Amino acid sequence: MALEPSHSCVCFISARMMEAVFPDLMSIQDGFREEFGWALEDDISSALKLKETCKQPKAIVRFTGTVTVVGAAASSNVFSENPIIAADGAVGSLKTLENLKLVVTDCDGYPYLTRAIEAHIPLAIHAHGDNVEEWKRTLAELDEEHPVLLTHQTPLYIPEMSNPGGFTDGDRAVCIAFALGAEQVELVGFSSSEVGKWSCETNPERKQIKLQWMKEVLSILNLEVLDE
Repeated sequence: MALEPSHSCVCFISARMMEAVFPDLMSIQDGFREEFGWALEDDISSALKLKETCKQPKAIVRFTGTVTVVGAAASSNVFSENPIIAADGAVGSLKTLENLKLVVTDCDGYPYLTRAIEAHIPLAIHAHGDNVEEWKRTLAELDEEHPVLLTHQTPLYIPEMSNPGGFTDGDRAVCIAFALGAEQVELVGFSSSEVGKWSCETNPERKQIKLQWMKEVLSILNLEVLDE
C-alpha cells in the first residue's frame, strides 16, 4: 500500500547528508537505547570508526514519486516497477535487481547481502554500537569504487554521515526513502508480528520487541503495517 506522511514538511537534501524528515524519527532512538540497555557512547564510537575506515565513494541516490521498500517478511520473487530499496537481507526476496536502487544494511544480512554487493548496488551502511565487526566484514568485501552512504543513530553531527532516523533496517529504509526525496512509499514485506524469513535475527524474542519499535517509527510517518 502506498502512503505518504501526513505532516507538512520540506526535505533538505545536500550533497553531504540526508536529514530526517521529522525530528521524532531521531528522538525515538533514545527510547530503544534505553529499552535494550545500549550505550550512546558505543553508537558514537562505531559511527566514528566507520567514517574513518570507509574509503568507498559516496553514492548519489535521489528519488521522486513512489518508492517501494521491501522488508524481511517479503515473499519470494518480489517485483516492482517502482525504484526499490531493500532492507538488508530482503534483497534475497527480489525476483530481479533491475529496479533495486539501494540496500539499507547494518551488515548482518548474509548470505543475501552478497547478491547486492556482487551487483554493485549502492549500500547505506549503518553503524550501531555492537556491529563493528559486521561492517568491517562488509567493507572488506566491497571494491574501492562501490558506492555507499553511511548512517548512524546518534544526535551528533558527523561529517559525511547521516542520521535519517529510525531503528531497524526496514523502518530506516523508509526514513531514507523520504529523506532522499520520495513522495510516497509502498511497503512490501513489513510485519509487526512475524520475524521474516529474510531476517538474520538470531533472537526471536528480541526481534519481536524490535518489530514494535519499527511499527512506532512508521507511525510517525503515518504509515501502517498491514501484516502479510
